[in-house]
Amino acid sequence: MTEELSKSRLQLKRDCIVNERCVDPLIKVRGLAYIVLERPKLDEAVGFFTDFGLLVDHRDDERIYLRGASVEHQMLVIERGRSKMLRIGMKASEEDVKKLAEIFSLQLQDHDDVLGGKYISLTDPDGVCIEVCFGLRSLTPLPPEAATVWNGAGDNKPRRGERSLSPLRPARVHKVGHTVHSVASMQATLNWYQHTLGMIVSDFQFLENDPLPAVAFMRCDCGDEVADHHTFGFGSAPILGHMHTAFELDNLEDLLVGNTWLKERKHKHSWGIGRHVLGSQIFDYWREPDGEVFEHYVDGDVFPASQAAGYHWFNSEAQHQWGPEITADVTGQNKPLATVAAILRRIRSGDDLTVGRIRRLLKAVNS
Repeated sequence: MTEELSKSRLQLKRDCIVNERCVDPLIKVRGLAYIVLERPKLDEAVGFFTDFGLLVDHRDDERIYLRGASVEHQMLVIERGRSKMLRIGMKASEEDVKKLAEIFSLQLQDHDDVLGGKYISLTDPDGVCIEVCFGLRSLTPLPPEAATVWNGAGDNKPRRGERSLSPLRPARVHKVGHTVHSVASMQATLNWYQHTLGMIVSDFQFLENDPLPAVAFMRCDCGDEVADHHTFGFGSAPILGHMHTAFELDNLEDLLVGNTWLKERKHKHSWGIGRHVLGSQIFDYWREPDGEVFEHYVDGDVFPASQAAGYHWFNSEAQHQWGPEITADVTGQNKPLATVAAILRRIRSGDDLTVGRIRRLLKAVNS
């Protein structure tokens, strides 16, 4: 890092008006468990997600549960209804869930027999329902896949006299890794996740002449154990709500094969393949029939709780190290009418999205 860049980031840290973490949080969640979507056409939704690499584990007339290779629990539930993200499930210890129940005077609720376990429901500052859970039901292990034998450089050629054949198929999803949302008040949202759930900021991104972060990536506090670089991402974007949710794959070839499979199945590609700067994930973004974006990723960073937060500028080059330029589908610039309508509503609401902040966002996205 150059001395000039080091000084620039030190100044960002000094100016930032949001803390990196809460010194005495109520609890510390351990990770993302599942997301719950509402969709009017269950079969259409399931068609996308099975092509995406998830497997139907249980279904009835009103609800479908999908799993990945992990035996921990199901990671996606689709319920019949309007098109929206309904709930987010977080894992925590039994002690911590009961502690939250006592603090907020809530009753522990039982999941149905498919998910199992108990939970409490909280609502974050943006109206997102967060279910903090323990005791989710473990799943039957899937048959192992044959390991790919790779021939490396030089004499490192363990595969001899055999071809490497990769059949075209859906990617093998391991787990749901993170979810990213546009929020009305960065400070209120970050403070809530730090204080209530014990989450830590891994990296901030800033606009020019603005001490309020434009983006924050938050991870779980797992002490000396490493946690994914981010479980939640929060940003300032004109249209509020869910921006994307990401699922982890085992290896790069699976991501590439999955990309080809989804294209063959005529699904809408959103952005990729590339490698992010913050988090380092190799990524591939897809848009499902109801318009939401979902990501495949591999090779993400993991940090212990002791890792300090990073401070960075937000611009078009800060989102990926290599790969295609960020698309209008991701930035929202292909939806000008919806974006303008959202801006007009929010300016009147008095939240973070002031006229000055809009100008700085547009300048950063196009820089």
